[in-house]
Order: sequence, then structure tokens, then C-alpha cells
Amino acid sequence: MTAQTEPPPGATRAATRAHGSMTDAPPWIGGVTIGTLFLAAAVLITYTLLPLPGQRSLGDVNYLVAGLLFVVHITFNRLYRTRIARRATTRGQQSRPEGPDAPAE
Repeated sequence: MTAQTEPPPGATRAATRAHGSMTDAPPWIGGVTIGTLFLAAAVLITYTLLPLPGQRSLGDVNYLVAGLLFVVHITFNRLYRTRIARRATTRGQQSRPEGPDAPAE
């Protein structure tokens, strides 16, 4: 292992990933997050440069739709990362030995 990928001495794998790394996430997570990001960008680009037939009738609601898609993208990412971080932190706490013979931190 190189110095960049090697965990600090005494650190467990769960403790090193407590920041919410998405390396263990299922592949559909990436599809959803990138899909919402690209869909929001597509709504903005098509409405401003070459409106689709239904987009003209919506008018400024297109900006609201794009904004909501961006919010969904960010919220989904944050919630999923927080859930991963919380799960990794609790796993790290469960693997620590407790009692009078446990090493002090």
C-alpha cells in the first residue's frame, strides 16, 4: 500500500470511512445523483436555447423545475452520505473494546 491509501496506525476501516465515502455505495446511487444533475441542466439548457414544445407553455416554471431537481440532487447526496457516515461511525464504536482492560484513547 502507498502512503496515501494506508490508514493511520490503529485505525479501523470503519473509522477511516466515517466521513461518508461513497466507495461502497450501490451503483444505482450514482445513476440517480448524476441523472438528477443532468436532468436539471437539460431543463435549463433546452428552455433557454431551444425550448421543447411543452416548455414554452410552462414559462418560468421551468426554472422552478430545474431548481427543484438541483435540490433533490443535493439532498439525496447529503442524506445518503450522512447515513453511510452514521453507519460507519456506529460500526467503529461497536468494534472498540470496553471495560477496565480497554486501551485509553
